[in-house]
Order: sequence, then structure tokens, then C-alpha cells
Amino acid sequence: MEHTPAPYGPRSVYGYALYIGSNMLFLLFLLWAVIPDEVLHNLGLTYWPSKYWAVAIPIWALTTLATFAFIIYPAINLSMTPDIDDIVTITDKYSCSRNETVSGGISPVFDIPITEVCRKLYLPRKEK
Repeated sequence: MEHTPAPYGPRSVYGYALYIGSNMLFLLFLLWAVIPDEVLHNLGLTYWPSKYWAVAIPIWALTTLATFAFIIYPAINLSMTPDIDDIVTITDKYSCSRNETVSGGISPVFDIPITEVCRKLYLPRKEK
């Protein structure tokens, strides 16, 4: 069978079951977090984790997500960025160089050299 993201029978059934299951687990989590322990003990439900975890787990998850989003992910991207004098930043035979255009026309697509990009972005402009 071909791998495709399009919906088909089994995938829709599994998706619906996952949707219902996750909503039921979230409802159970909310009930456990909100209902006092005395009420749960009166219902015969005596073995439950501490209510501390109802607050701690979401805070830890959000802290981990924020650490990844604002520190780890940018650090990974910066570590994979080549230096300006690296061999991969040099123009090769497949790049499109700038061609002269008719004034008033639409500019063609071309590769901008990394030195020109850095000059425009990071060097101070000369006052005229």
C-alpha cells in the first residue's frame, strides 16, 4: 500500500479512537485534580497520586518546551550554520547569477552572494 497522508478507513478509525481516548484521559485528569481526596476515598478510589503532580507535570512540560524552543533549537540551528568563508557558501555551477534587466521590468530570480547579504544586513550605511 502506498504511504499517503490522505484519509482512509483504518486511519480515520484510529484517529477518532485517539481523539476520544485523549479527551477521556484529559477529563479524568481534570476530575482527579479538582475533586478533593475525601470524595475520591468515599467512592472507593484510594490509590491516586499526590495532587502535587497535577500542577508539577504541566509546569515541567511547559518549562521543557520553552527551554527547547528558546535555547536548544536556536543553538542547534546556529551550530549547523556554515561560516561565511566555508566551502559550501561559495557559488557553484547550478546557481543563478544576476542578469541585466530592462528598467521597469520584473527582476529575474537569482542567487544573492552571501557577502552582499552580509554587507546589506550588518555593515553600517554611509551617510551621504
